[in-house]
Amino acid sequence: MKRFILTMVAILTLGAAANAMSYKTARDQAFFLTDKMAFELGLSDDQYNAVFEINMDYIMCLDVYDDIFGTFWTRRNNELRFVLSPAQYQYYIQLEYFYRPVSWENRKFVFSIYNRYPKNRYYRAAPPGYQVYKGSNRYFDHSAYNGRTFGAPDSKSQPKPGIGGMGTPKSQPGSKSQPGMTKKQAVNQGKQQMNKPPRR
Repeated sequence: MKRFILTMVAILTLGAAANAMSYKTARDQAFFLTDKMAFELGLSDDQYNAVFEINMDYIMCLDVYDDIFGTFWTRRNNELRFVLSPAQYQYYIQLEYFYRPVSWENRKFVFSIYNRYPKNRYYRAAPPGYQVYKGSNRYFDHSAYNGRTFGAPDSKSQPKPGIGGMGTPKSQPGSKSQPGMTKKQAVNQGKQQMNKPPRR
């Protein structure tokens, strides 16, 4: 009987692991989503890195359909309240591809952000967390972001609120006139920025 129970536990564990995303896949999905949030919401560098961590925590916790809008989705929204300004948060919840970024089709997770943006177009260098963050904040029973302050966006490089939303692309997503870089370029830029000596 004991052997039977252990066998069943092993089978259930393997079944759950089959649905879970790999670390690399979760990191890449979180980076793509966060890059677009930074573009449209006008995130500061501090916000950008924190939002990447929050998105990655959420995506790494997706195992089954019920996880999409479960505890980790609620936690993601609560954490984002600490990071985004009130205006950014109100704008964020109005955009389904940010607020509800994952759906379930044909027994797999689908990211709706790809309906708006082409797959290999990025607007910002990868945040520092892309190189080092492993998703550890999701294990805390408290927020890693509550009580922290996040720098204001750089007005020279960040999108500004305006007609059509905060930093909404002027051209249709995917058009040749839209700025951007490939994932490889964004990751390399992120590495270069991490390796720069701190300003004095």
